[in-house]
Amino acid sequence: MRKADSLRRWLTAYIPELKTHPDRLQIYVEGGQVSARRSRTLSFLYHYTLKIGLWDFAGDADNIMVPMLAWIEREQPQLLRREDGEPFAFEAELLDGDMSDILISIDLTESVLVLPRPDNSGYDVQHPPEPPLNDAFDGVSASFLQGFGNHELLVDT
Repeated sequence: MRKADSLRRWLTAYIPELKTHPDRLQIYVEGGQVSARRSRTLSFLYHYTLKIGLWDFAGDADNIMVPMLAWIEREQPQLLRREDGEPFAFEAELLDGDMSDILISIDLTESVLVLPRPDNSGYDVQHPPEPPLNDAFDGVSASFLQGFGNHELLVDT
């Protein structure tokens, strides 16, 4: 699943503590499902909960949440349009001193296009990008991605 790897690269690039201690980041899939129907296409959809563990984190929680929201804006922007305004959940265990273990849960989807080759020699698989978040309100220009430099380099597959 492409998004798990994309998030790992993103967080490692933007959270200074993870640059020096990448072993403190664990990402895994929980509760995955595949949605597919018999039809003219072989394409399908992944649905899964991505768990992100940041262990022995000594920084401010804001240093995690802002990059997470920016990544969501890029990779799963419809989560920012949820009626409840809650794109993901988290739990934190406060450890000794200023350290904590943080576990983030985010429900994701990934479309997978399966295209038969014209010569019937198999198929090609593509993961199309999510449609961009288009603001429904004139004059709204705030973006979580502002301030993250050349973010395209980090999320290319």
